[in-house]
Order: sequence, then C-alpha cells, then structure tokens
Amino acid sequence: MKLPLWRLIAAILVLLGMAGVLLALAPVYLEDYELRQYIRSLALGPDAATTPDEALRSAILARARQLDLPVDPGDVRITHPDGKLHLQLDYKVQMDFPLYQVDIHFHPSTTSR
Repeated sequence: MKLPLWRLIAAILVLLGMAGVLLALAPVYLEDYELRQYIRSLALGPDAATTPDEALRSAILARARQLDLPVDPGDVRITHPDGKLHLQLDYKVQMDFPLYQVDIHFHPSTTSR
C-alpha cells in the first residue's frame, strides 16, 4: 500500500512542529536544572545551617536572575525541619508560541543532610 504524498507531508510538518517546540523549551529546562544544582550546593555546603535565611534567599534570587528565571522572593521557602535546612522553590515560566501560550511550573527542592 502506497502512502499518499499529502499524508507524508503532513507527518513531516507535525514532526517539525514538535521538534520546534522541544527546541524552544530546552533552554528553560536546562536553566531550571542549573538552578536545582545551585540550591543543592547551597543546602549541602558546610555552613548551610548557620547561614541566615535572607542571605540564602538573596543568593538563590541572584542566581535565578543570572539564569533569566522569573523567581520572586515569595517563591522561595526556607524551613528548618528537625534542624536540617530545607529549600523549596515554586515558580512558573510563561512560554509564548505563535498559536498558544503555556505556563511551565517548576518545583525544585532540597534538604541538607
């Protein structure tokens, strides 16, 4: 059975569209990964337990700005359960595509040992 030419062209266009979306989203996911690694290094650092919460918050916000991620001070939660440091972020990145707009939600968190 021979595949009609229009179906082949439609399939190629769909695949190209999917590849375009993946290429557009990849930088945001890579930046989120870098921010996750950074907050992990903060939490596992030797002086993490003694560092003031506002200094940690400022460091996280500065790193997020470097990565062009829209993290606000209210998006960073710092707690100390059982004497450990717990860092949690909840933020979203808005992506605008020609036909639609999507919000990608990120929730990185880490706890010291």
